[in-house]
Amino acid sequence: MTVKTVIEDAENFIRRFCILPEAAYLPVATWAVATHVPLAFDAFPYIALLSPAKRCGKTRLLEVLELLCAKPQRVTTVSSASLFRMMEDVPTLLLDEVEALRNTKPSDTSQAVLAILNAGYRKGQTVTRCVAPDWKVQHFPVYGPKVFAAIGGLTDTLADRCIVISMQRKTPSESVDRFLQGRAKADAEPLRDSLTGWAKTWQESIRTAYEGMDDLKFLSDRDAEIWMPLFAVCTIAAPERLGELRLCAETLSGAKAADDVEDSLKLKLLADTRKVWSARSDKLATAVLLQRLNELAESPWATLPLDAIKLSRMLRPFGVASRQIRIGSKTVKGYPWADLTAAFERYLPACGGLSETPETNLVDIGESDNS
Repeated sequence: MTVKTVIEDAENFIRRFCILPEAAYLPVATWAVATHVPLAFDAFPYIALLSPAKRCGKTRLLEVLELLCAKPQRVTTVSSASLFRMMEDVPTLLLDEVEALRNTKPSDTSQAVLAILNAGYRKGQTVTRCVAPDWKVQHFPVYGPKVFAAIGGLTDTLADRCIVISMQRKTPSESVDRFLQGRAKADAEPLRDSLTGWAKTWQESIRTAYEGMDDLKFLSDRDAEIWMPLFAVCTIAAPERLGELRLCAETLSGAKAADDVEDSLKLKLLADTRKVWSARSDKLATAVLLQRLNELAESPWATLPLDAIKLSRMLRPFGVASRQIRIGSKTVKGYPWADLTAAFERYLPACGGLSETPETNLVDIGESDNS
């Protein structure tokens, strides 16, 4: 493996098994390479894999990263006592099902785990414990690379330390290689060995690039801090892709936002949106959609209540955003049907009444109720 192919090879391996937002492949691959030189940096970004529902590929990406990253430790549940002991050797921690940390009434255990995770993205951070049998005070380092997978979101403090990747279910037209653990591990072993050797050779160059790097002024202070290690690695491994990495950073950082809405409620909204959408409409004004949702029998929207901002926020994790649309002679905020079809395919069961496209129904009916 040469300096010019290290990131590309890691990226190609990830693409074999995972469907991610296009802006995520290069950062995730660069992050996997960076886990082999964590001590070259003052802070190390966490990665948050978030999805609005199950079966969006979060665990699969954790399995793939386990094969690429340095000293991987993949766990589902962890106590604070085991967590800080695991971090002594600066492993790559891969935590699945961490949505429990976002509980509105977290337990003492969850709060202790969250405190360690909040501290552990910066080098030199420790937790203090009294250790048996003489109960002397000891300081345990908690710094190191970490990935979190969760349905919904993370606490604001933890998300602030993360590169957030919104995972989506793959559509029928998207395909990846079947992940067979033994075969994938055999394929990944020479790649990870090469990553380890490459990192050992180039560690000082990466450290020098990191220490001499200009501020990433196009990002906020915290985002600039957590993205700098990736730009340092990219500067050495693939300087021709720095512009691409900047676009990825701007895209992912711009999309990162706290989301306090329950995930089951989001799926309910998506299903109700399809239910109230006329089969003859290829687009719908936000005001009309809100009116139909709020009038829907046996639905929660009349009592929430649902407005344009909340509607947009709840649909955003599914890759749906309002836009300016033309209805008759007016331009208003609304949603095109085409923007919603992928979300319906990914998260809702097939619905015969809306299986055809609105354009097909318009031909059959000969009219439109867009207005």
